Amino acid sequence: MALNVQILKRPEILGSLTLFIVLISVYFFSIDIRATRGASITADEPFYLITTQSLIQDSNIDLRAQYQTHSYRSFFDHPDGLWTQSVPLEDGRLVSPHNIGLTILLIPGFIMGGLIGTQIQMVLLSASTWVLSYLLALKLMSLKPLFVWLVTIIIALSASAFIYSSEIYPEIPASFFLVLSLLFLVKCDRVHVVRAFAVLICISMLPWLAVKYVPLAALVGLYTLWKCTSVARIFLIGFGLLLTSTYILFHFAAYDSLTPYYVNLVYAGDSTVSIVERHVNFFDRFYRLWGLFIDRHFGVARWAPILLFIIPGLALTIRGNAMHRLIFSLIVMQILIATFVAITMMGWWFSGRTLMTIFPLLPIPLSFFVINFYSRFRLPLIISGIYSIVITTALAVAGHSRQVVIAVDPFEISSPVFQFTNNFFPLYTSWNSMTWFLTLIWIVLGTLAIFLTFRSKTILN
Repeated sequence: MALNVQILKRPEILGSLTLFIVLISVYFFSIDIRATRGASITADEPFYLITTQSLIQDSNIDLRAQYQTHSYRSFFDHPDGLWTQSVPLEDGRLVSPHNIGLTILLIPGFIMGGLIGTQIQMVLLSASTWVLSYLLALKLMSLKPLFVWLVTIIIALSASAFIYSSEIYPEIPASFFLVLSLLFLVKCDRVHVVRAFAVLICISMLPWLAVKYVPLAALVGLYTLWKCTSVARIFLIGFGLLLTSTYILFHFAAYDSLTPYYVNLVYAGDSTVSIVERHVNFFDRFYRLWGLFIDRHFGVARWAPILLFIIPGLALTIRGNAMHRLIFSLIVMQILIATFVAITMMGWWFSGRTLMTIFPLLPIPLSFFVINFYSRFRLPLIISGIYSIVITTALAVAGHSRQVVIAVDPFEISSPVFQFTNNFFPLYTSWNSMTWFLTLIWIVLGTLAIFLTFRSKTILN
């Protein structure tokens, strides 16, 4: 009884527990949605798991035994078996071209239940990440808990967040450590050694999950360095160099290079500099700046229009305090990485993979927009929020009925609500006059929204 009274007196605790329970209940329905007609998982997912299996069975990351015995069939059900993504190293070892962080993280779930156990572990981690997101927004915005809870859950129940809650990719674990690092920094004027150590441990996890998260880790690290006391700053630099050296030494020992991409079939034999050069492209990918949001098939806001209000919300976020500007920088940095560094936004995966790491930060700019413009945009906000939930529900139903598969044709769902809005969004796999026309309209609307919100008188707290 005393515990129940204590929880009721602490709405953030009640909100966290409720959010966790609701999201777990919903996210479990994402587990049995197949990736392709031939396999339950696809793309990079089986290669994270086969390395996990190798660590458990052989205590190494050499995959030759798994391919020879076909032990991967315990989690990969494609009739043709599992292909290879990498070339053997000079000593004959065959390793996966992915950083090892996620494979280690998945060991408990894999031991307990193989593929299903791993997906359950991912669901628990996803729900936990959104709880951290709720607490971050609550501490950073000083708003009513119910308001923050509603803003958080509307994004957490978007189609992309729903699908990736059980997908075996490093994006959700990376967002967990990213949000946790930010929680250590909220309302902290001076960072002392213990807090600096906690932040450093969190951001040091990001490169182990994927080298593409180094810019995000660097932004949080620089902010922490700025806030540190003199002693904490020395500690942060010294221990940070030690962790960086460990990372470099391991990767040269395991992959003969600074990055696992060195063994990838596509980049085999290329230097780290060459691999980076092949990833970075500006002119051919510039359209992704808006395509990541409004593409008919892969735009996150096409699947959840409530996310359209994130863009003007960012124009308000940058006008906040230093922590708000750090959030803004992290979101923009990931958008730039997804635009100019990621090889494609249209791979064998569902919409939003390259943005999922910063999804749990999106309640903050959305909160800024809602508290400032709800009276003027009440109807669009309500309609887009309901529409987003309806589309997630329709996608879940279509996935479980095998009408669509997530990595191939999710946009073929028969939902009339979804298909009705098709012609409002440009399709960037088919460039024609309509593509340019729709793009122009969206860019004009987006620019006006950003301009008007940036110049408006705002309530920042």
